[in-house]
Amino acid sequence: MKKVLTASAICLIILVVFSCGKDKPPTGGPKDTTSPEVIDFEPANLATNFHDDEITITFTETIDERSFEDALHIYPPVMKKKITSGKQSVTIIFKEELKQDQTYMLTVDTRCKDLRDNSLEKVHSLIFSTSDSISAHKLGVNLVLDERAPVRQGMYFVQIFNALDTIFVTSQNAPVLQDFTFENLPSEEVSVIAFLDENKNSDVDKKRELFDEKIVKLDDTESEITLTLALQDTTKPILTKIAAESAQRLTMRFSEDIKKVRSIRIIDHITKSRLPIYEYIITGSNIECITGVPDTNSYLLELKDVADFNNNITALDTISFLNRQLPDTTLLELDSLSHEDGQTVTTLSPEFRIKFSKIIPLKNISILLVNSEDNQQVELNIQKEKGYTFLVKPKKLLKNYVPYTLIVSEETTDYEGNALGEGITISILPLLYN
Repeated sequence: MKKVLTASAICLIILVVFSCGKDKPPTGGPKDTTSPEVIDFEPANLATNFHDDEITITFTETIDERSFEDALHIYPPVMKKKITSGKQSVTIIFKEELKQDQTYMLTVDTRCKDLRDNSLEKVHSLIFSTSDSISAHKLGVNLVLDERAPVRQGMYFVQIFNALDTIFVTSQNAPVLQDFTFENLPSEEVSVIAFLDENKNSDVDKKRELFDEKIVKLDDTESEITLTLALQDTTKPILTKIAAESAQRLTMRFSEDIKKVRSIRIIDHITKSRLPIYEYIITGSNIECITGVPDTNSYLLELKDVADFNNNITALDTISFLNRQLPDTTLLELDSLSHEDGQTVTTLSPEFRIKFSKIIPLKNISILLVNSEDNQQVELNIQKEKGYTFLVKPKKLLKNYVPYTLIVSEETTDYEGNALGEGITISILPLLYN
């Protein structure tokens, strides 16, 4: 009987020893809810001339290896790699050569958990380079809430993707609304998406969560954007009113700002003939349209594929209207000119941006640039930017230290023949120091 008890005791001791040797959550006591943290990276952040084949990350807790694999991102991507985990560290072993002269960004997001299912509270990133320099691309992201956004709770995330291949680059998060700064980004053009993560999956749900996104081209200086978090707008733009401002000028008003429209047709109710449309411009929620001279009063306006800035599209919208207005007889005016009279310019190829009070056809504009010393006219390139605005530039370089006179002639007229009330003349002096 004594031998049996002794054998049982030995078995119990062996069982206890082996149980203590396993790294697993305790079965009793209060639940551990402390989030793991990153203590150290090897190599250190912003390391240059990196030519090793492994990176080690040290945590405050033992990490679940599968969750770490889900949370790990490396840009540019490293496809062949092996992950090994120790007591409180994880090592990434590269099984392929890294690119030369390349900045890399390694990110561990909040999907990473310890053995007790506690997630990282914030995203951690490591930047390193295989050359002696680090990418200087920097981006500031300012987050604001749309004034119509409902009160929501969650974690704020900003994710960066390479715009060309849509591959994930890195991310940041914060428990409160704030501005984010990304430094040393290894991409020249990025797609940025910000969202309020309510379902705690570290990813955006565009159908239910507040978000905004934008594509940004980066340079070596700091770029900055503002993203407005809002629920996805699925409301289609609606034509609410059409107003005949004059015989040939119509204004269409919509329920929201318009990005584009595929086609506009104005049809005579009686003859079914179409009224010519010479030009239209979109400004906010309005479309201003210049038509031919109407030969009747009753028309049908037909719009196809009207799109707002959230790409909600109204396939077809129609409205009947009467146009009994007389032709516009008000004088044309000059709203603004980019240079002042007597101004010096530090270029031999100056640009003049001229804005009028009405829509003007390109053929109706009369602008001259004259050398004030010999009265020789300079040949101009005149481009229409948008309805009211024109960009004027000399076709050849001007002479240095020689004054020139820009003349916007009274012969300039709008579509309905109204001339500029008063001609405009300004002088400029190109002054380019050697």
